[in-house]
Amino acid sequence: MNEIIQSLYARKSVRAYTDRPVPAEVKRTVLAAAGQAPTAGGQQLYTILDITDQSLKETLAKTCDNQPFIAKAKMVLIFC
Repeated sequence: MNEIIQSLYARKSVRAYTDRPVPAEVKRTVLAAAGQAPTAGGQQLYTILDITDQSLKETLAKTCDNQPFIAKAKMVLIFC
């Protein structure tokens, strides 16, 4: 099987988080990788919001289909 297809089949969504904060270097790496994602015409017309305010995370958890894991996550990124 094609390696890319195999990785798509193997992916999973994890919604169990530890209480450890995300190290700044890991966050920088994730954001740098996101910046490499292709866009139509290479225009990069998106914004990534790094949500750190706990009350905003709680509001997002409610307004995003009642998903409590959002409020518990140490790193919440919104891609617009």
